[in-house]
Amino acid sequence: MRFAVLSDIHSNYAALRAVIADAESRQPDYWLFLGDYVTDCPYPHRTVEFLRDFSQTHSCLMIRGNREDYMINQRKAPQAWEYGSKCGALRYCYEDLTGGDLDWLASQPFTLRPELPGCEPFIMCHGSPDSINYLFHTNTREAEIMISRLGEYGCRLMLCGHSHIPFIFKREGRMLVNPGALGMPVNEQTKAQYAFLTYNGEWNPEIISVDYDIERTAEEFSSSGLLEKSAVWGRGLLGTIRTGINYTVLAVRLVEKYSQETGLPVTDESLWERAAKELQIP
Repeated sequence: MRFAVLSDIHSNYAALRAVIADAESRQPDYWLFLGDYVTDCPYPHRTVEFLRDFSQTHSCLMIRGNREDYMINQRKAPQAWEYGSKCGALRYCYEDLTGGDLDWLASQPFTLRPELPGCEPFIMCHGSPDSINYLFHTNTREAEIMISRLGEYGCRLMLCGHSHIPFIFKREGRMLVNPGALGMPVNEQTKAQYAFLTYNGEWNPEIISVDYDIERTAEEFSSSGLLEKSAVWGRGLLGTIRTGINYTVLAVRLVEKYSQETGLPVTDESLWERAAKELQIP
Protein backbone atom coordinates (compact mmCIF):
# COMPACT_ATOMS: atom_id res chain seq x y z
CA MET A 1 0.00 0.00 0.00
CA ARG A 2 1.31 3.43 -0.95
CA PHE A 3 0.69 6.84 0.62
CA ALA A 4 1.60 10.40 -0.39
CA VAL A 5 1.93 12.61 2.71
CA LEU A 6 1.63 16.38 2.27
CA SER A 7 1.77 19.12 4.90
CA ASP A 8 2.17 22.88 5.29
CA ILE A 9 1.18 23.97 1.80
CA HIS A 10 0.61 27.58 2.91
CA SER A 11 -1.22 28.49 -0.31
CA ASN A 12 1.88 27.87 -2.45
CA TYR A 13 -0.06 26.71 -5.48
CA ALA A 14 2.90 26.25 -7.84
CA ALA A 15 4.64 24.04 -5.27
CA LEU A 16 1.43 22.09 -4.66
CA ARG A 17 0.88 21.30 -8.32
CA ALA A 18 4.52 20.21 -8.73
CA VAL A 19 4.26 17.84 -5.76
CA ILE A 20 0.93 16.44 -6.92
CA ALA A 21 2.44 15.67 -10.33
CA ASP A 22 5.47 13.98 -8.78
CA ALA A 23 3.40 11.96 -6.32
CA GLU A 24 0.91 10.87 -8.98
CA SER A 25 3.78 9.31 -10.93
CA ARG A 26 4.33 7.05 -7.89
CA GLN A 27 0.67 5.94 -7.91
CA PRO A 28 -0.33 6.32 -4.24
CA ASP A 29 -3.37 4.47 -2.97
CA TYR A 30 -4.12 7.25 -0.49
CA TRP A 31 -3.30 10.93 -0.13
CA LEU A 32 -2.72 12.12 3.42
CA PHE A 33 -2.89 15.86 4.15
CA LEU A 34 -1.67 17.18 7.51
CA GLY A 35 -2.96 20.76 7.52
CA ASP A 36 -1.84 24.37 7.07
CA TYR A 37 -3.24 24.62 3.57
CA VAL A 38 -3.68 28.40 3.71
CA THR A 39 -1.99 31.69 4.70
CA ASP A 40 1.33 33.24 3.68
CA CYS A 41 1.28 32.73 -0.10
CA PRO A 42 -1.06 34.39 -2.64
CA TYR A 43 -4.59 33.39 -3.60
CA PRO A 44 -5.47 30.92 -0.82
CA HIS A 45 -8.96 30.42 -2.26
CA ARG A 46 -7.37 28.87 -5.36
CA THR A 47 -5.50 26.34 -3.20
CA VAL A 48 -8.59 25.44 -1.17
CA GLU A 49 -10.69 25.08 -4.31
CA PHE A 50 -8.09 22.78 -5.85
CA LEU A 51 -7.81 20.63 -2.71
CA ARG A 52 -11.58 20.39 -2.34
CA ASP A 53 -11.95 19.23 -5.94
CA PHE A 54 -8.96 16.90 -5.65
CA SER A 55 -10.40 15.24 -2.55
CA GLN A 56 -13.57 14.39 -4.48
CA THR A 57 -11.69 12.44 -7.16
CA HIS A 58 -8.92 10.84 -5.08
CA SER A 59 -8.77 8.78 -1.88
CA CYS A 60 -7.83 11.52 0.57
CA LEU A 61 -7.62 11.77 4.34
CA MET A 62 -7.33 15.35 5.58
CA ILE A 63 -6.92 17.12 8.89
CA ARG A 64 -6.64 20.80 9.67
CA GLY A 65 -3.67 22.79 10.97
CA ASN A 66 -3.27 25.85 13.13
CA ARG A 67 -3.54 28.20 10.14
CA GLU A 68 -6.99 26.82 9.33
CA ASP A 69 -7.93 27.44 12.95
CA TYR A 70 -6.78 31.07 12.62
CA MET A 71 -9.25 31.57 9.78
CA ILE A 72 -12.08 29.62 11.43
CA ASN A 73 -11.66 31.51 14.70
CA GLN A 74 -11.57 34.85 12.88
CA ARG A 75 -15.03 34.13 11.54
CA LYS A 76 -16.28 33.17 15.01
CA ALA A 77 -14.69 36.07 16.91
CA PRO A 78 -13.13 38.67 14.60
CA GLN A 79 -9.85 40.27 15.64
CA ALA A 80 -8.58 43.62 14.42
CA TRP A 81 -6.23 42.33 11.76
CA GLU A 82 -4.77 45.38 10.03
CA TYR A 83 -2.70 45.48 6.89
CA GLY A 84 0.98 45.63 7.76
CA SER A 85 3.81 43.39 8.87
CA LYS A 86 2.16 41.79 11.89
CA CYS A 87 -1.27 40.75 10.60
CA GLY A 88 -1.52 41.88 7.00
CA ALA A 89 -0.94 38.42 5.52
CA LEU A 90 -3.63 36.94 7.77
CA ARG A 91 -6.13 39.62 6.79
CA TYR A 92 -5.31 39.14 3.11
CA CYS A 93 -5.89 35.40 3.44
CA TYR A 94 -9.17 35.76 5.31
CA GLU A 95 -10.52 38.22 2.75
CA ASP A 96 -9.61 35.92 -0.15
CA LEU A 97 -11.37 32.88 1.31
CA THR A 98 -15.09 32.33 0.77
CA GLY A 99 -17.65 31.21 3.29
CA GLY A 100 -17.68 27.85 1.55
CA ASP A 101 -13.90 27.61 1.91
CA LEU A 102 -14.16 28.22 5.64
CA ASP A 103 -16.96 25.68 5.99
CA TRP A 104 -14.85 23.07 4.23
CA LEU A 105 -11.78 23.81 6.34
CA ALA A 106 -13.86 23.71 9.53
CA SER A 107 -15.25 20.29 8.57
CA GLN A 108 -11.81 18.71 8.79
CA PRO A 109 -10.90 16.93 12.03
CA PHE A 110 -8.11 17.88 14.39
CA THR A 111 -6.56 14.41 14.21
CA LEU A 112 -7.25 11.04 12.58
CA ARG A 113 -6.47 7.42 13.35
CA PRO A 114 -7.20 5.66 10.04
CA GLU A 115 -7.87 1.92 10.01
CA LEU A 116 -7.61 1.01 6.34
CA PRO A 117 -8.08 -2.47 4.84
CA GLY A 118 -4.78 -4.31 4.65
CA CYS A 119 -2.95 -1.74 6.76
CA GLU A 120 -2.23 -1.28 10.44
CA PRO A 121 -3.63 1.87 12.10
CA PHE A 122 -1.60 5.07 12.34
CA ILE A 123 -2.03 8.59 13.69
CA MET A 124 -2.30 11.79 11.63
CA CYS A 125 -1.88 15.14 13.39
CA HIS A 126 -0.55 18.59 12.61
CA GLY A 127 1.47 19.26 15.77
CA SER A 128 0.71 16.37 18.11
CA PRO A 129 -2.39 14.28 18.89
CA ASP A 130 -3.04 16.61 21.84
CA SER A 131 -2.17 20.03 20.43
CA ILE A 132 -2.41 21.46 16.95
CA ASN A 133 0.35 23.95 17.84
CA TYR A 134 2.82 21.54 19.45
CA LEU A 135 6.25 22.00 17.89
CA PHE A 136 9.06 19.48 18.15
CA HIS A 137 12.04 18.31 16.14
CA THR A 138 13.82 15.02 15.57
CA ASN A 139 16.35 13.65 18.06
CA THR A 140 15.00 15.74 20.93
CA ARG A 141 13.54 14.91 24.32
CA GLU A 142 10.13 15.93 22.96
CA ALA A 143 10.47 13.45 20.09
CA GLU A 144 11.46 10.69 22.52
CA ILE A 145 8.39 11.39 24.65
CA MET A 146 6.13 11.51 21.60
CA ILE A 147 7.35 8.23 20.15
CA SER A 148 7.09 6.52 23.55
CA ARG A 149 3.39 7.44 23.67
CA LEU A 150 2.41 5.78 20.40
CA GLY A 151 1.38 2.67 22.28
CA GLU A 152 -1.39 4.72 23.92
CA TYR A 153 -2.95 5.08 20.47
CA GLY A 154 -2.37 1.47 19.45
CA CYS A 155 -0.05 2.57 16.64
CA ARG A 156 3.56 2.28 15.53
CA LEU A 157 3.47 5.32 13.22
CA MET A 158 2.63 8.99 13.70
CA LEU A 159 2.55 11.50 10.84
CA CYS A 160 2.93 15.15 11.83
CA GLY A 161 3.82 18.52 10.33
CA HIS A 162 3.98 22.07 11.70
CA SER A 163 7.76 22.40 12.12
CA HIS A 164 8.42 22.77 8.37
CA ILE A 165 11.49 20.56 8.80
CA PRO A 166 11.31 16.98 7.48
CA PHE A 167 12.45 14.03 9.53
CA ILE A 168 12.11 10.29 10.06
CA PHE A 169 12.59 9.35 13.72
CA LYS A 170 12.68 5.67 14.74
CA ARG A 171 12.79 3.88 18.08
CA GLU A 172 12.13 0.20 18.86
CA GLY A 173 9.84 -0.46 15.91
CA ARG A 174 7.98 2.85 16.23
CA MET A 175 8.28 5.81 13.91
CA LEU A 176 7.53 9.53 13.65
CA VAL A 177 7.49 11.01 10.15
CA ASN A 178 7.34 14.70 9.31
CA PRO A 179 7.13 15.27 5.53
CA GLY A 180 8.45 18.83 5.82
CA ALA A 181 6.79 21.89 4.36
CA LEU A 182 5.45 21.60 0.85
CA GLY A 183 5.00 25.34 0.44
CA MET A 184 7.37 27.04 2.88
CA PRO A 185 10.42 24.89 3.76
CA VAL A 186 12.78 26.34 6.37
CA ASN A 187 15.60 23.79 6.35
CA GLU A 188 17.75 25.98 4.10
CA GLN A 189 16.66 24.35 0.88
CA THR A 190 14.05 25.65 -1.52
CA LYS A 191 12.41 22.62 -3.10
CA ALA A 192 8.87 21.59 -2.23
CA GLN A 193 8.91 18.71 0.24
CA TYR A 194 6.63 15.77 0.95
CA ALA A 195 6.87 12.16 2.08
CA PHE A 196 6.00 8.91 0.37
CA LEU A 197 5.15 5.86 2.48
CA THR A 198 4.84 2.23 1.54
CA TYR A 199 3.38 -0.45 3.80
CA ASN A 200 3.93 -4.19 3.35
CA GLY A 201 3.78 -5.26 6.99
CA GLU A 202 6.39 -2.63 7.81
CA TRP A 203 6.44 1.11 7.21
CA ASN A 204 8.98 2.41 4.70
CA PRO A 205 9.09 6.23 4.47
CA GLU A 206 10.96 8.46 2.06
CA ILE A 207 11.33 12.25 2.14
CA ILE A 208 11.10 13.69 -1.38
CA SER A 209 12.07 17.14 -2.66
CA VAL A 210 10.59 18.54 -5.86
CA ASP A 211 11.62 21.49 -8.01
CA TYR A 212 8.91 24.05 -8.76
CA ASP A 213 8.60 27.50 -10.31
CA ILE A 214 9.60 29.68 -7.36
CA GLU A 215 9.56 32.86 -9.41
CA ARG A 216 5.95 32.26 -10.41
CA THR A 217 5.00 32.28 -6.74
CA ALA A 218 7.22 35.31 -6.12
CA GLU A 219 5.60 37.27 -8.95
CA GLU A 220 2.15 36.57 -7.52
CA PHE A 221 3.13 38.16 -4.20
CA SER A 222 3.15 41.46 -6.09
CA SER A 223 0.32 40.90 -8.56
CA SER A 224 -2.05 39.71 -5.81
CA GLY A 225 -1.43 42.72 -3.57
CA LEU A 226 -0.18 40.45 -0.78
CA LEU A 227 3.31 41.94 -0.70
CA GLU A 228 2.02 45.48 -0.31
CA LYS A 229 -0.49 44.47 2.37
CA SER A 230 1.95 42.40 4.46
CA ALA A 231 5.05 44.65 4.31
CA VAL A 232 8.11 43.13 6.03
CA TRP A 233 6.29 39.85 6.72
CA GLY A 234 5.66 39.39 3.00
CA ARG A 235 9.25 40.24 2.15
CA GLY A 236 10.37 37.71 4.76
CA LEU A 237 8.17 35.05 3.19
CA LEU A 238 9.70 35.74 -0.21
CA GLY A 239 13.14 35.46 1.35
CA THR A 240 12.17 32.11 2.87
CA ILE A 241 10.86 30.76 -0.43
CA ARG A 242 14.11 31.73 -2.13
CA THR A 243 16.56 30.61 0.58
CA GLY A 244 14.87 28.20 2.99
CA ILE A 245 15.74 30.52 5.91
CA ASN A 246 12.88 31.17 8.35
CA TYR A 247 12.98 34.96 8.12
CA THR A 248 9.52 35.59 9.56
CA VAL A 249 10.21 33.74 12.82
CA LEU A 250 13.57 35.49 13.13
CA ALA A 251 11.89 38.85 12.51
CA VAL A 252 9.18 38.20 15.11
CA ARG A 253 11.82 37.47 17.75
CA LEU A 254 13.68 40.68 16.96
CA VAL A 255 10.50 42.77 16.91
CA GLU A 256 9.47 41.42 20.31
CA LYS A 257 12.94 42.27 21.64
CA TYR A 258 12.82 45.79 20.18
CA SER A 259 9.33 46.30 21.57
CA GLN A 260 10.52 45.49 25.09
CA GLU A 261 13.48 47.83 24.69
CA THR A 262 11.52 50.78 23.27
CA GLY A 263 8.03 50.37 24.68
CA LEU A 264 6.62 50.57 21.15
CA PRO A 265 3.87 48.09 20.19
CA VAL A 266 4.80 45.09 18.05
CA THR A 267 2.58 46.53 15.31
CA ASP A 268 4.93 49.51 14.87
CA GLU A 269 6.37 49.27 11.37
CA SER A 270 9.64 50.92 12.39
CA LEU A 271 10.43 47.87 14.52
CA TRP A 272 9.76 45.55 11.60
CA GLU A 273 11.90 47.62 9.26
CA ARG A 274 14.68 47.57 11.84
CA ALA A 275 14.42 43.77 12.01
CA ALA A 276 14.43 43.52 8.21
CA LYS A 277 17.59 45.59 8.07
CA GLU A 278 19.35 43.50 10.72
CA LEU A 279 18.35 40.26 8.98
CA GLN A 280 19.13 41.72 5.55
CA ILE A 281 15.67 40.88 4.24
CA PRO A 282 15.43 42.44 0.76
